[in-house]
Amino acid sequence: MIHRLSRWPALLLVLLLAACASDPERPDLARLYESQVHHAAQPPVILIHGLMGSTLVERGSGKEFWPGSIGTLAFSEYRELARMKQAEREGGGLVPGDLFYGVARTDYYGALIDALETVGRFKRGEPGEPVPSNDRRRYYVLLYDWRKENLEAVRQLHALIEQIRRDYGDPDMPVDILAHSNGGLIANYYLRYGPNDVLDQDVFTPWDEGAHRVRRVVMLGTPSLGAVSSLERLQQGFKVAFRVVPVEVLVTFATPFEALPHPEAKVVLSPEGQPIDFDIYDPDAWRVRRWSVFSPEVEARVMAAAPDPHTGALEMAELQGFFVHHLARAKRFQLALSAPVRANGVEVAVFGGDCSLTPTYAVLDRDATGERLVIRPEDVKARAPGVDYERLMLHPGDGLVTRESQLGRGLADLPGQPGRFFPLAQSFFLCERHDQLSVNPYFQNNLLNFLLAR
Repeated sequence: MIHRLSRWPALLLVLLLAACASDPERPDLARLYESQVHHAAQPPVILIHGLMGSTLVERGSGKEFWPGSIGTLAFSEYRELARMKQAEREGGGLVPGDLFYGVARTDYYGALIDALETVGRFKRGEPGEPVPSNDRRRYYVLLYDWRKENLEAVRQLHALIEQIRRDYGDPDMPVDILAHSNGGLIANYYLRYGPNDVLDQDVFTPWDEGAHRVRRVVMLGTPSLGAVSSLERLQQGFKVAFRVVPVEVLVTFATPFEALPHPEAKVVLSPEGQPIDFDIYDPDAWRVRRWSVFSPEVEARVMAAAPDPHTGALEMAELQGFFVHHLARAKRFQLALSAPVRANGVEVAVFGGDCSLTPTYAVLDRDATGERLVIRPEDVKARAPGVDYERLMLHPGDGLVTRESQLGRGLADLPGQPGRFFPLAQSFFLCERHDQLSVNPYFQNNLLNFLLAR
């Protein structure tokens, strides 16, 4: 007698097998690198997190203001983050606490740290602690205040490298750098100019010591030519969890300005899809259109929160002053990161995502309320017939940074000069969103191969 499976169990079996087949195997990282984790000469690794990638705590008390509790993420507008100048003058204020590992079930850095520790056999080092000669595999975390100019973090990085050399007892020892998102801008600047502020120079003076301090650099999801999404944030605020960090808070931070599209990139288009001459770094372009901190909406919120009209007017003037100052410094910062450069022996790898359509161009749109810059096709109001706005405005990337920006491509070469970006030892792109790049196991596989290869 032939026994047949009933229809439903057979169907369930097919679905189960299909599910198994669709679930890709993960690389066995421990086995892949078990023979490479005993090299005594392995350089220490410095991890540089991205924007909002560290906690911010009150100096002295340790009270966490960013990100805070789940309730804070759900209900706060994080206005305390903007109130730092007076507190810092008085010796208080906020300082980085530790990595922002994740929230709820979303991991940002936890799996990456686990791979470094369990697979790479690195231990977290603390600056100032001597490293014994028989136990030298260390990684360090550059915790920086991501509200401030990246130049401050660059100087911290220089001090950290010098301290690590002292801790190892080796004044000539190079380090490896793993830099995520905004962290890659910090590493890029450091390799070019060291701890020096060159932004006010007519011709940026290069620094020739980078290769003496750094062996390899990984740039993960780094907006080397900026991100168009920064234009939206400076007009509308920054969405975090269920809330939006409002414009009047965001403009007190320098880093959102330093991630604006490169000054030479023609990222603003007409509704017909043609590039137009629009200088996003000109504060008057924002002022006359009443965008960002020049808008009536922001003014109304600031005045309503102020104890009196005079204080409100002073706060508005301060916010607008921040905006103008940060915009001017950010333009010079972007130009400095695209000056001709020689690698001088540093090996640079770019890893990132390129499977998500990512805002690449902004349209100068108009409706009954006036002009605005929009970066999403569905937001264009003054639509021209025959224009495919999705194809026009969105290009492959990780949802936040385009592939071309991650690779530092898209600017015209300067005749007779070296390239504007470091020659790449390798690049690797995968299907992952920006905030999940660091925890992707296939990225971690390529990262460890790059760092541990002799």
